[in-house]
Amino acid sequence: MPLQDLVTAEKPIPLFVEKCVEFIEDTGLCTEGLYRVSGNKTDQDNIQKQFDQDHSISLVSMEVTVNAVAGALKAFFADLPDPLIPYSLHPELLEAAKIPDKTERLHALKEIVKKFHPVNYDVFRYVITHLNRVSQQNKINLMTADNLSICFWPTLMRPDFEKREFLSTTKIHQSVVETFIQQCQFFFYNGEIVEVVNTVAPPPPSNPGQLVEPMVPLQLPPPLQPQLIQPQLPTDPLGII
Repeated sequence: MPLQDLVTAEKPIPLFVEKCVEFIEDTGLCTEGLYRVSGNKTDQDNIQKQFDQDHSISLVSMEVTVNAVAGALKAFFADLPDPLIPYSLHPELLEAAKIPDKTERLHALKEIVKKFHPVNYDVFRYVITHLNRVSQQNKINLMTADNLSICFWPTLMRPDFEKREFLSTTKIHQSVVETFIQQCQFFFYNGEIVEVVNTVAPPPPSNPGQLVEPMVPLQLPPPLQPQLIQPQLPTDPLGII
């Protein structure tokens, strides 16, 4: 179902996305390997199925793991008819990402994201804000903006992996999503440009009971309420953001 059919003016974020993000932020933001370590596939599919049958269902009552919910959220975006980041803007984003000067590059990207369809823009801002929160806990969950972008860019941009020319732009695609996560406040909340310290968290270890996602796809303040978004990210009393 198209993204536009899943939202209203009063509820600009799909309810399923809100429920998944709320569950993750309330119960598992510090989970090691969040979004990279796969959850149980049966549970993941059942989350969407149960929601389709009853939109009021509580994910907590389903007793599913945070990794299963994270997988269901990624699957939601992978299953949309069109990617959240519109194909029509991919060339502009990739060109802007090549601009050598950081400030000029970020301002160019900011102007491009304003061209998103309003529905895509609202949902993209919501998702990137959530991923920024996840990255703030990277010392615990090991999911830096870099690691998160590796997990998310194929789902959010969904390029044609069969095209040979795509292979030469893989890293640029990833860097676009990584930059949005790192500079979330600048892009969406009129914040200042963040000076990023290149600290590399090791990839989450895999073990026999948990599969690690390949690159190709498939406590906190109250979860972000899109209709109440303020110019700045919510202040976290625990100092997380």
